[in-house]
Formats: sequence, structure tokens, C-alpha cells
Amino acid sequence: MNNKKAQIQIFETIAVLVVFFVLLGIGFIFYTKVIKSNIESDAAEISQSKSVSIAQRAMFLPEIQCSEDNVPKENCIDTLKLDSAISVIPDNPLYYYDLFEFSKITISEIYPDSSASAKTLYNRAAPNDYKRQFKTRVPVTLYDPLTKTNKFGMIEIVTYTK
Repeated sequence: MNNKKAQIQIFETIAVLVVFFVLLGIGFIFYTKVIKSNIESDAAEISQSKSVSIAQRAMFLPEIQCSEDNVPKENCIDTLKLDSAISVIPDNPLYYYDLFEFSKITISEIYPDSSASAKTLYNRAAPNDYKRQFKTRVPVTLYDPLTKTNKFGMIEIVTYTK
């Protein structure tokens, strides 16, 4: 009789352990999904802040920024400097990769001639494992120092992240 009672107690102990480990496994799965979700949202937030950082670097790039008496103007792009920078940037890929990483920067005129073609300042294609892209558009003034006229434009920065 004691032998059967001992077997029943061992079976009960094993059943309790199985239920405990099943509940522990379900809790672990739930916990990992919550952590994974938090990590993905943090990664998206970091990617967006990186995109904004690259946009700020592009906006305040001395190679294209307007200046008056050597004082830079905010949100202003000098069209002569822009044309020169477009020809210089491809010759220095490492320097500009450190600034802009995998991104594409285009500048287009939207007023008075919205049909004018967009100029690509920087374009470095991302590898295939970069799945996210963020677009940042900033309105700018396009200053032509030859005619001393201002036009309205848009700078679009597309950044690629993993």
C-alpha cells in the first residue's frame, strides 16, 4: 500500500513540475515578445533620430549654405555653391559617408518654377539588409547670387536604416 501511495505522490510531483514548466515557458514566451516589441520600437526611434541628425547635417553643410558677410543664413542654399558641391561630393566618398551614411539628398525648386528638375546632392545606396527608410522634407530658400533672387525649394533627405 505504501508503494502505491509513493507512486501517486511521485506522479503528483511530476504533474506539478510539468504544469510549472509549461507556465514558465508561456511566461518566457510572453516576456520575450514584449522585450522584442520594445527593442523594435526603440530601434525605430533611434533610426528616426538618426534621420533627423543627418537632415540637420545636410541643412547646415557649409558647402551649400548661404552666407552674408561670412555669417551663415538659416534654411538657405546658395545655388552656385550647390552646383559646385554636386561635382565635389562624389570625389570624396569617405568624408561624406561619415556625415550622411546611407542616404539620398535631393534639392528641388518648388516656386516659382516647380517644373525645374531636382538636383541630387548625395546618393549612397543602402545594402539589401537595410529595410527601413525615413524621408525628411525641409523647406529652404534657394538663393541665386548671380541674379540676387530668392526662390523657394525643398530639401528631401531619405535615410536608410536596418
